[in-house]
Amino acid sequence: MNKAIPLSELFHITSRFHRSVHLERDFYGKNALEGYVLTVTARETLQRLIAALEDESTSKVWSLTGPYGSGKSAFALFAAKLLGDSESPTTQAAMKLLKHGDESLWDRFIGLNLYGRRGFCPVLISGERSPIALALLRGLERGLIAFGDSLVRSGATQYTSLRPLLLDIQKRLDAAENGRLPHASEITGLFESATHQIDAEGGSGLLLIVDELGKFLEYAAQDPAYGDLFVLQSLAEFATRSGQTPLLMVTILHQAFEQYVQRLAISQREEWAKVQGRFEDASFIEPTEQVLRLIGSAIEKTAAVENPNLSVAADLELKPRQLDQSEFVSLLDSCLPLHPTVALIVSPLFRRFAQNERSLFALLNSSEPHGLQDFLATQTYDGRCLPTFTLSNLYDYIYNALGSGLYTSREGAKWAQIESAIERLSNPSPMTVKLIKTIGLLGIVGETSVNLKASKALLRYALDGMDTLQNEPVQSFENALEILEQRSIVIYRRYSDAYALWEGSDIDIEARLREAREQLDSNLRLPTALSTLTQPQPLIARRHLFVTGTLRYFAVRYTDLESFDADLHKPYDDADGLVLYALPANELEKKQLVKKATNASVAIRKEVLIAIPQSIGFLRDAVLELWCLGWVEENTPELTGDATARRELWARRGEAEREVSAQLTSLFSGTIASSQVGGSLVRNDTGNTGGYLWYHKGGRKRQITSRRTLNEYLSKICKSVYPQTPILRNELINRQQISSQAASARRQLIEAMLDSQGQERLGIKGYPPEMSIYLSLLFNTRIHRRVSGVWGFHPPKAGNKTRIYFTWQEIEKFLSKCEETRQSVATLYKRLEQPPFGLRSGPMPILLCAVLLHYKSEIALYEEGSFVADISMPVFERLIRSPEKFEIKRFRMEGIRAEVFEQFTGMISKPVSAEGSPPNLLVIVRALIGFIHKLPRYTMLTQDLSDAAIALRRAIADAREPDTLLFEQLPQALGFDAFGPSVKTDSKTVDVFFNALQDTLSELKQAYDDLLSSIEEMLVSEFSLQSDSDSPHTELIERASPLLDSTIDTQLKGFLIRICDEGLDFKEWVEAIGTYIAGKPPASWNDSDKAHFKMNLSELARKFHHFDALSFERQEQSDNSVGEVIRVGITTRSSTEQERVVTVPSTAEAQIDNIERGIEEVFESAGVDGNSNLRLAILARLSQKLMEQLEDSVDEESA
Repeated sequence: MNKAIPLSELFHITSRFHRSVHLERDFYGKNALEGYVLTVTARETLQRLIAALEDESTSKVWSLTGPYGSGKSAFALFAAKLLGDSESPTTQAAMKLLKHGDESLWDRFIGLNLYGRRGFCPVLISGERSPIALALLRGLERGLIAFGDSLVRSGATQYTSLRPLLLDIQKRLDAAENGRLPHASEITGLFESATHQIDAEGGSGLLLIVDELGKFLEYAAQDPAYGDLFVLQSLAEFATRSGQTPLLMVTILHQAFEQYVQRLAISQREEWAKVQGRFEDASFIEPTEQVLRLIGSAIEKTAAVENPNLSVAADLELKPRQLDQSEFVSLLDSCLPLHPTVALIVSPLFRRFAQNERSLFALLNSSEPHGLQDFLATQTYDGRCLPTFTLSNLYDYIYNALGSGLYTSREGAKWAQIESAIERLSNPSPMTVKLIKTIGLLGIVGETSVNLKASKALLRYALDGMDTLQNEPVQSFENALEILEQRSIVIYRRYSDAYALWEGSDIDIEARLREAREQLDSNLRLPTALSTLTQPQPLIARRHLFVTGTLRYFAVRYTDLESFDADLHKPYDDADGLVLYALPANELEKKQLVKKATNASVAIRKEVLIAIPQSIGFLRDAVLELWCLGWVEENTPELTGDATARRELWARRGEAEREVSAQLTSLFSGTIASSQVGGSLVRNDTGNTGGYLWYHKGGRKRQITSRRTLNEYLSKICKSVYPQTPILRNELINRQQISSQAASARRQLIEAMLDSQGQERLGIKGYPPEMSIYLSLLFNTRIHRRVSGVWGFHPPKAGNKTRIYFTWQEIEKFLSKCEETRQSVATLYKRLEQPPFGLRSGPMPILLCAVLLHYKSEIALYEEGSFVADISMPVFERLIRSPEKFEIKRFRMEGIRAEVFEQFTGMISKPVSAEGSPPNLLVIVRALIGFIHKLPRYTMLTQDLSDAAIALRRAIADAREPDTLLFEQLPQALGFDAFGPSVKTDSKTVDVFFNALQDTLSELKQAYDDLLSSIEEMLVSEFSLQSDSDSPHTELIERASPLLDSTIDTQLKGFLIRICDEGLDFKEWVEAIGTYIAGKPPASWNDSDKAHFKMNLSELARKFHHFDALSFERQEQSDNSVGEVIRVGITTRSSTEQERVVTVPSTAEAQIDNIERGIEEVFESAGVDGNSNLRLAILARLSQKLMEQLEDSVDEESA
């Protein structure tokens, strides 16, 4: 063969092994026995059945015990077919299999003279976690119907003799559906009647097979009261005494009967022992050679392949004693492409997982990674050396299929050692990794098979692909083994001539667990441990969510008799209710818990559902095991440096957690006791379904029979507790905690409500997230609708299908309380969260906004005690964040206040508000506050007002309560008594008050204009302007313009620039001058700024006059001989300032210089040349006398 062929074209797995056997299902199939192999163990077991039929005194009750997948169910199916109607094709096929497999046994079977008879009526039952009595009833009914159908097929028109019995069985099934299971004696009586009827119809007897009996035992162990096994004892006793038409009874177990009763009380164990004693135990474990035959029969070759050196396996003494060498080599050849070591190891290996052949054929058939099918698809045969599926491949498959489950098996530590060894090997070669896996697997099974030890010869054989002629793989093997020894990853044990993995762990997890159990606190309470180790998951009322759109969940809490009351009353945060699982330690505690659950104090708690298990079964053991594993982890610091031990511990802990979860599920989810009869769950005679009793409002709730009915009942509780919850099917907003996206959409919607309530759909375009909230919360509820052609927010109508009407009515009640005193928004929210509304926090701000907008003429909003004049988006953002900081108050007008209010409405500028409604209290207050807020800062600060104006300004600015402002603070500010609700005041007083109010408001409004007028008056005064002029500032501009270019004083120049700005009107011109001189706009002045302006203006006016005089003199000199112009000014305490502008002709410069030197000489001779102040004083006095003389001469000339 030159061309490489995929192995998948050379090897196939027969269809028989593609699935496991299901007794009830496969019995009625046409190909029930296809591919069945009558093994040695099957023949031995069949001998027992035939012996029982040959000798009536022999036992007719057997218990087949063997690991999962060992072929028990397949044998039971074969036996049922063999003992069936002799005319049935499948029975005849079973006969052929028997003759081919064991002719001597076939001869004995023929000698029973069953041919020509109807055979045995098959009563076939597959195990489930439910009462076995119910399963026996159903199985007997199906078996009798099948037996009757065979009668019809053989020519009988009907089977009338069976009908009364079938009707009796159906009657008892109906009774079971109504809560009453039949007793053991009743069931035994039905089976006895059935044997008589079968005998009458030519049948051979009844064949009762209970597959997977362990599931019924597990149920009985957890719920002894309702999983009564006495029926098995009763049937076994009847089978033993049954005669020529016998009852043959076969049960199938995966482990010894005793394993199911280890955790029961001693008295219960004794009762179960009586049941067990009625059964003859038959071990069903296939020997190695039979497993080889099973594998060989499962694998088909489509073409001959060159056999590798299979005889080496015999040389290594791997051959079972029962086989000769040629037969052994032939069996190994039939098992190809499995390596001989794999074929020999799989049975003892998989048996350790309690799976046996079931795992074997999963290996052969599965398409999982590293399985045989994957191997066949990826490997090819070139005609020289056949690739084989080795121990290394087997390890990869098991590790991939079972994962962490490996570490929870009995050899969990050994599996952990394999992975640890691989991890410790840096830069491993493929051969070293394969060698570790091979040594590890052989170490796991070596204890049960002396010859399967990891000797060097066996390891080489397992790794060389069975081709011992290739030297290079041998050298690779030797090098790899040497490396592993050098690195202390494997060790060689001379006494056993075998290699083993060095454990790499000094921690004995099992020993630590024993220590943990010794340290276990005897007072440790199951609920405490359960809540600590497992986080109880809340239960959701799904139907309620579907109907209302509101997600409600129930907190789950575990308790016991001691903590029942405390756990019942402990808050459960945001949950809408509580499911309290009360765990009894014994029957007495269960009765006491039932008494508590039916107590009147519990009955009033409509939101609480109580579950009491009939028995906690193995839950306590599972929880305590998990607790001990946690203790080991916390109290073994050596784990930090021991990866192998950690892996084993974590795997055990994971398995323990799954066990606890499974126990909880079996107790509380209804899976244990959920049995089906005619499509309905069956309740026992006490009304209990499953392992628990349910109580609500003090009464027993029998309708809770499964997880589905539990969920339905939770929704029923929600409907009862929250009957007026609104129907808001919007997951985005109808939540207690909304997402950031929903929060953004809610903000956008509220902003649209505030700005565009008069528009259809609030002016929202397209379909952004806020549109879906609008439609479900405002549009569908008809809160936002068009009335008289105008869109707005209105109360929903009573018949609204969304039930939002009830929520709105509750808000109305809240507003009524707000008339008496302010109420917190948080108080409203808390009320709406409570029954019967149960509104979520998500939609609350939106509904509140709608209410505020609808009642805006009557409602005032306060933030931290301060009145909010304008409800804007920033205000609402703060309200959403901190509703406890906001309060609401509502107002109504009566008595004198109504008259005062009427006067107020006439006083405001718009008789109708912007939204089309008449002015109201808040509109008036907002107008007054708006008036105050628009006043210039000067008006709010100045004291240059009347006392009334100052008091009025303060009252409005500090307003906290609208009604208090209008009816108390404003009158008192103007010297009037408050207009109290019961005060009698005549209309004249009201008129006088409003006249005073109008005058005072006008004074406040005029205050700033008065300031500007005073600035103008100061300008007129300081610059000697004509006060009667129509435009005094024009005069000042004319005087200032000539100085603008010649002035070098920066302060004066800035002043002149503003005076000369002709682009400003008079008000702006005055404000510009005031701003420049005072350093801030007049609108922001206080009284100190006004005084500061006056002082600075005087200084600037003086400078203005000085430069104005210089400029004027210069204008008087028109010829070119004009020299320097000098201004001389003298001021003393006893006289006003005297000044003179003189011109120094250029022709007098020399004369002036001579005189100046003469004066200096006089100062020097007088001894004052060093005293500048004295010299200046002398010159100033001379200048003053000269100016007085000049003044006198001017006066004389004018006279």
